[in-house]
Amino acid sequence: LLPRPMAKTGLVGWLTTVDHKKIGLMYAGFACMFFLIGGLEALLIRTQLMVPNNRFISAQFYNELFTMHGTTMVFLAVMPLNAAFFNLLIPLQIGARDVAFPRLNTFSLWVFVAGAIILNVGWLSYVFPSIKAGAPDIGWFGYAPLTSKTFTPDASTDLWILG
Repeated sequence: LLPRPMAKTGLVGWLTTVDHKKIGLMYAGFACMFFLIGGLEALLIRTQLMVPNNRFISAQFYNELFTMHGTTMVFLAVMPLNAAFFNLLIPLQIGARDVAFPRLNTFSLWVFVAGAIILNVGWLSYVFPSIKAGAPDIGWFGYAPLTSKTFTPDASTDLWILG
């Protein structure tokens, strides 16, 4: 079947690891990075709400920030932080040498990272106007009327769902 992966050093070792402790540290690193991004989004939202009739950001950008802040904090910061603790601590607490299905564990980390990238691709429309999909503005809950083509004609909601 598949040979046991050999330990590599450096960046390639971290990118191809099946060691649950390294995977847990990478989950924690990504969770902290997205926690900071979500905090920046919250800071922009709170700056807008600081005074009445503030023109710091537009209503459209506020809705995008609101959607992405909720999504970032719940799905890209809190949940991966749980995965980091589960990968780091549980095998050590129960005395296991490794987790069951270590390749699947590695795959789940990189699927999470790919989903996070897809989720945040919409922000690039502010840098590159040729990208027609902006950040989603449907609220982090994604209720049905706001997710229809009537309210979001671009691909922003599709990227949000795919991510």
